Amino acid sequence: MRRRWLVVLLAAMLCLALFAPLAQAQDPVTLDFVDNYVVVRQDGTLRVTYTLTFTELEASGRQLFRAVGQFPERHTIVSAAGSGPNGPFGIKTEPADVANHYRLVFDITTQRGSQYDLTIVYTVNESVFEPTKMDGKELKAIGWAPFVWSLPITRQEISFVLPLALPEGVTEAEQVTDAIVNELGVVANNVNDFDRWVYFATPDEASGQSFLSIRVREDNIAAMGGRIPQFFLPGESITVERGTPIPFDEPQPTPAPSQPVNLLDWLRNPLVMGLAIIITIFVLAVIIRASRRRKAKPTYMPPEIEVETFQTEGVVPDLSAIETAFYLGNSTKTLALIVLSLEQKGIVDIVNRNPLQMQIIDKDVAAGRREKLPVYEQALLAALLPDGSIDGEQIQAILDAVAKVVQPKLWNADPQATRETYRRRIEESWQEYEREYRGRPAPQHMPNYMPWIILRESPAPTVSSAGPRQPGPLAQMAGEAVAPLETLANDLTTSIERVAGNTIDRIEQGVGRLFGDEGADIAGCHSACHSACHSACVHDACHSACVHDACHSACHSIRFVSLLNGIGTIISSIRSSKSQNPSSSYR
Repeated sequence: MRRRWLVVLLAAMLCLALFAPLAQAQDPVTLDFVDNYVVVRQDGTLRVTYTLTFTELEASGRQLFRAVGQFPERHTIVSAAGSGPNGPFGIKTEPADVANHYRLVFDITTQRGSQYDLTIVYTVNESVFEPTKMDGKELKAIGWAPFVWSLPITRQEISFVLPLALPEGVTEAEQVTDAIVNELGVVANNVNDFDRWVYFATPDEASGQSFLSIRVREDNIAAMGGRIPQFFLPGESITVERGTPIPFDEPQPTPAPSQPVNLLDWLRNPLVMGLAIIITIFVLAVIIRASRRRKAKPTYMPPEIEVETFQTEGVVPDLSAIETAFYLGNSTKTLALIVLSLEQKGIVDIVNRNPLQMQIIDKDVAAGRREKLPVYEQALLAALLPDGSIDGEQIQAILDAVAKVVQPKLWNADPQATRETYRRRIEESWQEYEREYRGRPAPQHMPNYMPWIILRESPAPTVSSAGPRQPGPLAQMAGEAVAPLETLANDLTTSIERVAGNTIDRIEQGVGRLFGDEGADIAGCHSACHSACHSACVHDACHSACVHDACHSACHSIRFVSLLNGIGTIISSIRSSKSQNPSSSYR
């Protein structure tokens, strides 16, 4: 009996020894409440008042927070202060080991079980406005986010005071209706993601006006979590964009008027005379030491800078087919889609395929009125030479114009999720095309998904070791549909590649490195394609002399097969749609 009780006692002691560390491994503090009060100025600068309420859980208390942030790149700390059960206390801000983070040093030691408030006021000294477009309207988003903590937050509130004046007499929250918000041009995107989203008025005594304000609340935020309110301001009256450095005009104290100084009395001061003698000796010593010849010191190499990004998991931007081609690192397809877009809109006519020559047929565009076109279409039209060909020296400018449109959409995008989303969309568009083609091989109008088909990478067909075989019914149908178009597609693609030359290779390698695609080898694929097909046979004779599957195994298993087939199909569909349905549009 005693032995049984001894075993039970030892088991209990073992359990206490195992679970005691778990009981002690609790959070050091609880983050009870976070308040962000953000004043948005007309020029895009911000003044942020950040207040954190926390409860101390450790018995020894604390005298600092090791890292608070991340602050924007260009910012200024205006003030930092704290308060607790014993009243206010001072806080000193010091740069932390992590970039754009600060260490908060208290001049007190916190006590277990007590609650404290920390308030940091800082300014953002550059425009945070991000240009975007929705339903044809120019809008501006606010590129700012609250701090992220490695501990859960019980409640967080964010208030934005916007540079949009409310109608006269609107000063109370209940007076700010949805009709007024819509009239001001504000578009909210994720209202239902928050526990509370309200509009209210913030009066300004200096101007006598009230400004539209938004307050959102989110409860029980997980560690490293928290949502960002997505709303957009009208872009007509906002001319600055993200990254524009703007000095923040904080009020400076007025210096007191100084009394005139008697120079002779000042020089007679013994302290001044002694200091002057010391400075003179020091300067002479420096001059003598500098005049001596020294051995050259090794050049200092500064350390690499760790780049911080705003990438958010799961965020996928809205990209067109042209922008997707650029994002996936295929500049040839990017240029081809721009050309096809201009032809589908009736702006240009392709008068010669190889070499590629175009003629502007839209009178307004020919007269120079091109402001309604996307910037990359304007850049391509500007690159046309008098003979209608594309100036190879301007390829860089055309792709730079595409980059200026794509980059603002990707500031917080998830690269992996973005690639998977658009590759899935390309594959779904191809499957939809196959279904429609089997039921109606001759389309009456241009499908909206057709540009996405050009972006698809076609898999290489296989050939039996026993030799060529006759294609099946589906393969024969596909061959009959593609064969009349491949010469046209090949001429346009070859012409674009010849004009672009090494510029395409250099830019695609740069885009590949930028988005993590180190394995793209466009030059090798290009050489293989030409050596397998274009240098070995006449293209028309190829189709008449061999089985279609075997031809594809020799030529179209190269990376550009999807581009050759896709461009041929799209050009044929464009010309068919112009004759049968002139009102169709390219999307």
